[in-house]
Amino acid sequence: MDATNVRTPMSIPWGPQGAGTGSEQITYVAPGEGPSVWALQGDKYTMKAGKSTTGPGFTMMEGEIAPDNGPPMHIHNDADEIFYLLDGELTVASGDEVIKAESGAFIFIPRGAKHKFRNDSSKITKLLFVLAPAGFENFFFEIGQPVVPGLERPAEPVGYEQLVMRRAEEFGMFIVDE
Repeated sequence: MDATNVRTPMSIPWGPQGAGTGSEQITYVAPGEGPSVWALQGDKYTMKAGKSTTGPGFTMMEGEIAPDNGPPMHIHNDADEIFYLLDGELTVASGDEVIKAESGAFIFIPRGAKHKFRNDSSKITKLLFVLAPAGFENFFFEIGQPVVPGLERPAEPVGYEQLVMRRAEEFGMFIVDE
């Protein structure tokens, strides 16, 4: 069987454990597929897995972080976070520690850890984000604007920063002092 042609869930013979979904189905998302949004000053986020496919397990998103961009110092009270850099560089700070991560780097940030990240390079940085448990993908879909192939990213609406702050707190993410 050619896996590139598989687009629908398939049965697996060894049971319905699947991170608590109650399903015996695997999920396949082809390269370039998955719902995508523009969010947070020009970054693109594409959902690969979330609550609808993993139950309470985890969220996985592919992020494309624009040059000179990244969130302020923050914490996730309700989720552990993992970054895996696919292409580019990312500066990650947590407390007094600063990491200059490159392609292939893995970073684990436990829930409650103060952190921020920034793409200090001149090109887009691509990475996988994993947050556990699942559900944080909805933050991006609530604050983002759908990616429309062939169109530039739209301008952020008036009041966007206040929307981000309000929704972030509702999803257990809090902006904190450095």
